[in-house]
Amino acid sequence: MSANRSSSPRSFGPVIRSAAIGFVAALALAGCSPSDPGGSDTTADGKLTTVTLGLIPITDVAPIYLGIEQGIFADHGLELDIQLAQGGAAIVPAVVSGEYDFGYSNVVSLLVAHQNDIPIRVISNGSTSTNVDGADTTEVAALADSGVADVLDLEGKTVAINALSNFGEITIRNSLEQAGGDPDSISFVEVPYPNMPAQLAAGEVDAAWTTEPFRTQIVQEGGVIVASPMVDMAENFDSAFYFASAQTVEINPALVTSFRAALAESFAYASANEDAVREIIQDYASLSPELAASVGLSQWLPEINRSGLETLAAAAVSYGVLSGEPDYDGFIAE
Repeated sequence: MSANRSSSPRSFGPVIRSAAIGFVAALALAGCSPSDPGGSDTTADGKLTTVTLGLIPITDVAPIYLGIEQGIFADHGLELDIQLAQGGAAIVPAVVSGEYDFGYSNVVSLLVAHQNDIPIRVISNGSTSTNVDGADTTEVAALADSGVADVLDLEGKTVAINALSNFGEITIRNSLEQAGGDPDSISFVEVPYPNMPAQLAAGEVDAAWTTEPFRTQIVQEGGVIVASPMVDMAENFDSAFYFASAQTVEINPALVTSFRAALAESFAYASANEDAVREIIQDYASLSPELAASVGLSQWLPEINRSGLETLAAAAVSYGVLSGEPDYDGFIAE
């Protein structure tokens, strides 16, 4: 990359628009068929192809914003139109309908979608565990005086997760079972991530499955980490993927190849430039400089950890979230 790119002013405004969540939900309920995914617009000079990407504004997607800032996506002929959503569940129907070219979502949501014959294909890893117990990006936290000090103390407790029968529930139950506890003894309640610190402080829940930056906020306010479920699940465990509709993968493989290559280069840049990551998350994730300097950061590895994915899927089958082993060849695009 040219040296002067990092000094250019940031300007994400023209390419970021809020997602129309209600419209997306309506598409899903209506069962809309995919629109033509190969009809991306081009810029006036005809050089860049505009692709629409559905994201959630968390620290794990920092490589995307750095890739825009550093001109990596432009080098691959792409201009990103970022659509922000509250969660990956809203992104999936928008990708399938053709409203978005690509999306980002947690692994379990995508496995469930694929099992339900929703035509999505995974095209790249999204984020990976740090492999450090007590210092991962998504962990279970509790108040220091709550009596919950480790994963076994979660037996019989109420734990906040961001979505029921999904990623948090599977990984927490797996950690408790591995430790010799009863995974069916936990009561899970659905709480949005931003509300978890207040729910803990008020005693509404005993512990919370929390991600950055809320994980660090809880710790800085006196909370403690009591379990690291992603570390327990597998080494280099992938938590989220980038994906496209099956139609996009089949009809426009060149677009997928360009996007995947730009992602890999952006991952490498983010991995080698931690200071740049901590600076840019202040912008798109609206973090204070102090919080941005403290949050944990994921690994960004473009290759999908197939072994870790299979371990997660087996746990999802065991706990009734999936009905059977996934068709991995149909799930992951070559």
